[in-house]
Amino acid sequence: MSRKPEARPSAVSAAAAELRRDVFNMSDGELLGSEDDLIARYGVSRPTLRQAAALISQENLLKVKRGVGGGYFARQPSTRAVAHMAAIYLRSRRTEVREIIEAVAPIRIALARFASNNGDKKLLASLRRFLDKEMEQGPEQRFKDFVKAEREFGRLLGELGENRVIALFMETLYDFSSMLSVDEDIYVKNPERVSDYRIRRNQLAEAILEQDEELAAVAARRCSMISADWYSDDLGGKRGSMLLEVFGMN
Repeated sequence: MSRKPEARPSAVSAAAAELRRDVFNMSDGELLGSEDDLIARYGVSRPTLRQAAALISQENLLKVKRGVGGGYFARQPSTRAVAHMAAIYLRSRRTEVREIIEAVAPIRIALARFASNNGDKKLLASLRRFLDKEMEQGPEQRFKDFVKAEREFGRLLGELGENRVIALFMETLYDFSSMLSVDEDIYVKNPERVSDYRIRRNQLAEAILEQDEELAAVAARRCSMISADWYSDDLGGKRGSMLLEVFGMN
């Protein structure tokens, strides 16, 4: 029985792969070359290059400028942009708050452990400034400021955790949470919950600053526990109680 020949990539997909490879090896905003330069480099026609460039542009990896001073420029997508698109995908699939809580717990615990073992003085100083600012604001905080602070803490946690994959997941979950309606959000109508959660989050920050891995993991688990508990009260019923059992939180 004869084997079918393996399908070869089209000229457009092959050129797109080369463009993508070159962009990954360049800095944001760096010039790959003019259109004529790239046609010669990749050995393709002008229509093929333009189709390939359109594909890479959709991935936010390339910017094409026409006219004088134009050319093909590398772009490096930001974590925020990628996370936002992933959050839109989750929202379009009718992802539930329950699923977010299920995902956040193990991710936050893992990051807390990694972060508590990071001795980078500059990052730890940034976390200390964050915590000092939180302490200065006292127990009450406007919801808008709470959301901003939570994102800032998530960013610092991601940097200290030194795991871009987990940090991207966390950023995606933050973006998804920002798309929740007032009725779905477990914090927006409950300032007392904001205060309670901040206490636990700030305890997590303190544990990381003390570089106590086990205490950091416990503090991260408590942050997830209190969210699961409030979800159970507001939205989840029995399923919310099951979340507490799954994470060993009751």
